[in-house]
Amino acid sequence: MAMKLKPMLCASAAVICCLLAFVSCRRDPDVVSGPVAPVDVKVVDHLVAVLGHESRTLELVDPASGEKVKSIRLGQPPNGMAIDGVTAYVAEGGPCGVVEVVDLESGARKGSFPAGNTPMSPVLRGGKLYVACRFDSKIVEMDASTGNVLNSWSVPREPVALAVSPDGRKIWAAGHLPAGTADGDFTAAALTLVEDGKTTHFPLSNGTQGVRGMAASPDGRYLAVAHVLSRYQVPTTQLDRGWMNTNAVTIIDTERPDKPHPVLLDDPDAGAANPWGVLFSGDGGKLLVTHAGTHELSVIDFPVLLERMKREDRENEPVSERLGFLHGLRLRVPLPLNGPRALASDGKNVYVAGYFSDTLAEVPLKAGAEPRKIALNGDFRPSREKMGEQYFNDASHCFQGWQSCATCHPDGRVDGLNWDLLNDGMGNPKNTRTMFLSHRTSPVMTLGVRASAEVAVTAGFVHIQFLEPSRELAECVNEYLKNMKEVPSPFLTAQTPSKSQTRNDSCIQCHAPGVERGALSESARRGKEIFKTAGCVNCHPHPYFTTKELIATGTARGLDEGKSILVPSLVEVWRTAPYLHDGRAKTIREAVTTHNPGDLRGKTSGLNDRDLEDLINYVQSL
Repeated sequence: MAMKLKPMLCASAAVICCLLAFVSCRRDPDVVSGPVAPVDVKVVDHLVAVLGHESRTLELVDPASGEKVKSIRLGQPPNGMAIDGVTAYVAEGGPCGVVEVVDLESGARKGSFPAGNTPMSPVLRGGKLYVACRFDSKIVEMDASTGNVLNSWSVPREPVALAVSPDGRKIWAAGHLPAGTADGDFTAAALTLVEDGKTTHFPLSNGTQGVRGMAASPDGRYLAVAHVLSRYQVPTTQLDRGWMNTNAVTIIDTERPDKPHPVLLDDPDAGAANPWGVLFSGDGGKLLVTHAGTHELSVIDFPVLLERMKREDRENEPVSERLGFLHGLRLRVPLPLNGPRALASDGKNVYVAGYFSDTLAEVPLKAGAEPRKIALNGDFRPSREKMGEQYFNDASHCFQGWQSCATCHPDGRVDGLNWDLLNDGMGNPKNTRTMFLSHRTSPVMTLGVRASAEVAVTAGFVHIQFLEPSRELAECVNEYLKNMKEVPSPFLTAQTPSKSQTRNDSCIQCHAPGVERGALSESARRGKEIFKTAGCVNCHPHPYFTTKELIATGTARGLDEGKSILVPSLVEVWRTAPYLHDGRAKTIREAVTTHNPGDLRGKTSGLNDRDLEDLINYVQSL
């Protein structure tokens, strides 16, 4: 059945969301009720289970009445859940992550299992529990009854989604970001297959980054992976027709995993920014994808999609990767919420959680039926900081909805790509820099061309989203970025209690309440001394590990040859690969050895293997 886009409805919904957000931003920042921030939903009998990341709750909601039937307090901020009957397995926390076992009938917490750093996307299969440990870059297999670890496998970078075949023989993990260098002709996030205890990695299409969700078809034959597909090879001169970024769901035939088929979710004049959650209907007839940036749900006729892909497929020419490929077989549904991420279905309705609006949307799969909003937190009044995070992730104010700030800066950090921005000329691409600490380390941009992060934020809206931002919008985004909290390094010893919190303003973002940093390992402690004697500290002093100065590093090349580079902060450097201003170094080891000619950036050439390892371990702990 042919399905049509409703542009007027989409535009109206986007305008209303923005107007409501602007009003909220003007409210007194001290009058704030805590957000739920739902990150996962599941259908349990006739109820909907909602996982609140910031509220640290698992709530059971009756969609018919909109009432909360039960609210269960959790030990740490949850990241995802799997449900078996009346038992929920909730993946929670960061450096000391756990899987908490919860009885949904009594609300009792029955126990917890250690589960690595930032466990996500738990999957139950045949008495086993599989978890993606995002910042350990591992998949862990556990006995679901005891929590005993049976196996673990390494994956390229930040696994955020798992899928397991019905027979349990194939385990798939989706990496969030590219894991290679950024200065070549190909860079992409990858899938990892674990089969018979062996791992194989399959890169997705060139430019794939910002992977968020993955689902397997009911028969296990196909995978659907939601991600951004970046056109990083071109200068950022326009947005039309997805010039900078497009948004895709890649279809993988599990019998030919080396042949990914990216299907663009955008229309020629309407982007579908930041695809997130992915779900197949129980019969495999529908593929459902949420668009976190444009607040929509795509309902795709999956069998017809497969037929079209097969009919038009050409070797080495993915015809599915074109705008309008879904015409006639996809319905774009505007949702009455902000930031749709997780979704679940009972076969008749789809339930979508609004991360920023603290609401559920009930979307009937019946043709022509309208979505219904269910409030999860009626008293919620977001702070300016929270509104800034919402704006940062919101593409509805971008020209044609192609991208948001978070498209190139997922979680406020990096996308692992080089971009040819026009603020320092054309033809000299640079690696994306993290926004963390940017407001404390001005000037900003690789060549220091913006006097401050505040200036850069406004310029980003103007030149990247083609929007003249209001004062309110820019101020709220700056408030969010100023107050981002550090994610402690996985190279710290998380089990060792961190030092007492400091009140020193220069340290507060890395030693804020709730940020348990852990302790340096013995190797990293030795590396700290080498960091001083090798001269690294001269350009990277505490607390921000940057002098905020432009330095002739000898690494600039091409049109930037001979230019000085702004010294980057090393805080969170463990998660900002690739390294150097053009992303030529895949690892920190390469950055301080292979790409440090003449010891211009620290005297590292004379270090023996142990000293070099200690130095790297210290830097990765920052």
